[in-house]
Amino acid sequence: MSDIGTYSFLPWLRRGVANLITAAPGGATRASIGVDLTLTGDAVGGGTTTLPVHRDVELYGPGDVIGLDARSIVRTEPRAGITDFEPNYLPFVEFYDEDLPWRYTPAPPDGSKRLRPWLALVVLADDEFTEGTATGKPLPFVIVGDSGVFPAAGELWAWAHVHVNGGLDAAGEVVSDDMAQVLPRFDEVVGANPDLGLSRLLCPRRLRPNTAYHAFVMPAFESGRLAGLGLDPGATPAAMQPAWGDYANRGEPPHYCYYHRWQFRTGTVGDFEYLVRLLKPRRMDPHVGQRDMDVRKPLPGLPGIDVPGLGGMLRLGGALRVPQINLDELAQAEAERYENWDTPFPHPFQRALADLVELGDDYAAGDAADPDPVVTPPLYGRWHAQTSRLLEATAPQLTGNWVHELNLDPRFRATAGFGTAVVQDNQETYLAAAWDQVGAVQAANKRIRLGQLAREVAASIHRRHLAAQVAADPGRVLAITAPVHPRIVHSGVTVAHGLAASLVAKGPLSAAMRRISRPGSTVVRALTRRGDPPRRLLAAIAAQKATAARPKTAPPGVPTSAVVLRALSRHRDTAAFQLALDERKPELVTELPRYERFTLSDPGKDVPTMDPTATDSRVGARYKTGIRGNAELIRASAEAGVEPGRPGIAVDGLAKAALGLVDPDVTVPRRVLAGLTIPARFRPVVVASFREVMAYPEIDLPMYRPLADKSSELFLPNLNLIPPDSISMLETNQRFIEAYLVGLNHEMARELLWREYPTDQQGSYFRQFWDPSHQLPVPGETGAARRERLRDIPPLHQWPLTSTLGEHDHRELGSGTGGRDEVVLVIRGDLLKRFPTAVIYAQKAKWRRTADGAIDPGAERELDDLTSAEELDPPLSKLRMPLFGAKVEPDISFLGFDLTAEEARGQDPSVPDPDAGWFFVLRERPGEPRFGLDIARDGNLNVWNDLAWDDVAPGVPFIPAGPTAATRHLAEPTGADAEKHDQWTEDRFLHWGPDLNASEVAYILYQAPVLVAVHAGELIGHE
Repeated sequence: MSDIGTYSFLPWLRRGVANLITAAPGGATRASIGVDLTLTGDAVGGGTTTLPVHRDVELYGPGDVIGLDARSIVRTEPRAGITDFEPNYLPFVEFYDEDLPWRYTPAPPDGSKRLRPWLALVVLADDEFTEGTATGKPLPFVIVGDSGVFPAAGELWAWAHVHVNGGLDAAGEVVSDDMAQVLPRFDEVVGANPDLGLSRLLCPRRLRPNTAYHAFVMPAFESGRLAGLGLDPGATPAAMQPAWGDYANRGEPPHYCYYHRWQFRTGTVGDFEYLVRLLKPRRMDPHVGQRDMDVRKPLPGLPGIDVPGLGGMLRLGGALRVPQINLDELAQAEAERYENWDTPFPHPFQRALADLVELGDDYAAGDAADPDPVVTPPLYGRWHAQTSRLLEATAPQLTGNWVHELNLDPRFRATAGFGTAVVQDNQETYLAAAWDQVGAVQAANKRIRLGQLAREVAASIHRRHLAAQVAADPGRVLAITAPVHPRIVHSGVTVAHGLAASLVAKGPLSAAMRRISRPGSTVVRALTRRGDPPRRLLAAIAAQKATAARPKTAPPGVPTSAVVLRALSRHRDTAAFQLALDERKPELVTELPRYERFTLSDPGKDVPTMDPTATDSRVGARYKTGIRGNAELIRASAEAGVEPGRPGIAVDGLAKAALGLVDPDVTVPRRVLAGLTIPARFRPVVVASFREVMAYPEIDLPMYRPLADKSSELFLPNLNLIPPDSISMLETNQRFIEAYLVGLNHEMARELLWREYPTDQQGSYFRQFWDPSHQLPVPGETGAARRERLRDIPPLHQWPLTSTLGEHDHRELGSGTGGRDEVVLVIRGDLLKRFPTAVIYAQKAKWRRTADGAIDPGAERELDDLTSAEELDPPLSKLRMPLFGAKVEPDISFLGFDLTAEEARGQDPSVPDPDAGWFFVLRERPGEPRFGLDIARDGNLNVWNDLAWDDVAPGVPFIPAGPTAATRHLAEPTGADAEKHDQWTEDRFLHWGPDLNASEVAYILYQAPVLVAVHAGELIGHE
């Protein structure tokens, strides 16, 4: 077995000749081994002779060591400087070399697999020692007056062991007594990867809470202490004399040198297991999440709300509420009455409130006799919903939408007011962040405004001087736009290139020609006086009705082609033959006859008769190839000398195209925007409309925090009713969250306008209510995509006007689950204060079943199993991590999950195919191994992970080992403890008692990461 998730322990380890030590050296300070040799040689008188030789070779011992390389230490627990170490855990130090603690021990192991190390870990409180000040000693030292603060020297064998990150056991084996079989497996594992093995020293001292300690790696033997103090190691009375054992004439008795030290401090009582077991599942008090709100006298001039049965009260909610399934029928009926207080809608209070909110708009619409402004309550969301009136829509769905709920229901108006107050309290912080984000937008807006001016001026010129002439004189339009023809593209080429390649060519639009033909020039005035103005000149050139010069004619007496044709017609046959020869068509070569005896001969010799069925000779074939190539060369040369004709061009169409290509509505914005850096979210609007950037900042802070900081009662009314050391459940109140965020955004829009920030007041500046940092990242997801995915609401301007409060959960958009409230796990206690990195998640439950496969309704549900593949990538159907979180100081934490209260609770086992619901799991984050004992134990001792201090060390400062150790056995778990049975089947092979060795001590004291699972059924539902 070589699973890296398995730990193995060995009681000691030695390498090399140290394994040959068979006895303690007695009075000597070093161990020795005997070496026997037989010498063989040639005798003087002939023959051979042998001589046996025996020598005792001394090995290095503790008295030879006066330093320890700090690099040999790979880890200390706790780390240096830690201030909250759990006092029920044991400090320890780890070494990279597996044999280091026993390397210099001058003795062999005993028959119980025990070997005292030559090093010891000693932990002392601040008041138990003083610093040594003498100089010139090989090692630093401390002065300890009371040797009772040291662990028992005769039991140090129990507090050093070898640790291997891998299995060394045979199949099904937990404990092995055969070191001869274990060591080869150890060598195989560590030989493949030396980093998998280490050695460890533990300190068995029981630490006090809230106490500063110093940990020292000291020599365990007196010879090592003397050497470290610069004294004679040989002065020790015995090689195995402990460093803190007294004897006659002991040198510098209170001085103890050390090789390494570090400092730490313990925290309050309670490790993870202790604190998590303090948490008791509770169903939440129904008053949590709501409080009474007196609405009998809201404002002078407004009628009160005095609905029968409500006593002039409404219930103001918070960000969370008790799940509906926690309420009995009577409580649900009462909640319905408070919820439907405004039925039939609108209530007289709401109509009067709408008139008051609209009063400012009414004054602005007419000529008020009183010029003083009127201050009225705000219409929350007016800029995002683009509305300034209430109760005036004809469609019922528009008078009951989110704008009306928010502004006409006192519960939600008050909640939006909380958002207003938060912005007012933190306005300087938020505005500083806004200005940081806007960056160069103001400079960009200045350039855009100048560009708008340039566009309007250029557009006026474009309309009056170009667009007006395109029909009457398109050539004039092309002449005016000629300077930019090389930079505007039409039909895949620039206009200049298209004109140059046409019949028009370059001359008619050259700079010189434009000067000659411009209106008012001398030439144009002269032509106009003659009644022949040069209008549509380019169109005439393009149609070949006008040329730059007269057509060429033959001078008198020069033979023309007609004369030559008449002369040739007299010899029609001869001329036709000669012309055929002169055509030199390469394809005619293939029509020549074939002749297998073809050869080249001088002119005048006899020409042989041709055989039409013969084939060409090699000479004949090459000759034909030469003729063909010569003819092809002549034809290609002739074709290369012929200039292709220039195409015509539609001047009218080209003028219209050029007019569009220089349209200022296109060219000016393109030129201005090309030099601006505009955030991606603003670019589409700016490019499409060429308007100033109406920037809005995005403040991605969890906005529950400033609300809870202002008052935890605003965040969650009756928060004090959550009992200490409890775990319970609430669900989100999405309507409260949306109303609060609208209030934040509304007030921020007003503040931005007041501070002359470039805004149209329609931005969604705050979209994050909860802390989303608990969500795991999606592989390949960009930062912007992750931020957008984690926000709690979509942009406010995207909220449909037919929607109501509570329907805008951004996480549920497009999922078909809109309007549902997620469950929130509530933990109150010290657990997450001490262990903020604890792993908390929801895992699917499954029913326990009887032998025949039927559901056992009386048995506790259990965690659904994950396959090996699912552990690497758990499916959402079995495991869900928190979506969001929140924390209210000092000790209340909230974690939201993508589950409804009904889904989490599950179904009654009596219904067909019932759903088992979900567990909420609190798990200690797995990490490096730790060793210790539980603070206390309830019930029977079923597994060694439950062993407590009072089980092995009641009222004493050190854990006893050896003969003084108490005997403890495990009881087989039954009943409510049956979940421990699998671990018990392994732990039962060991017993705590006088016959332990170091590896068994390590196994028993190892503290496995704790996992506690609470089913949602214990947290949800009414009594």
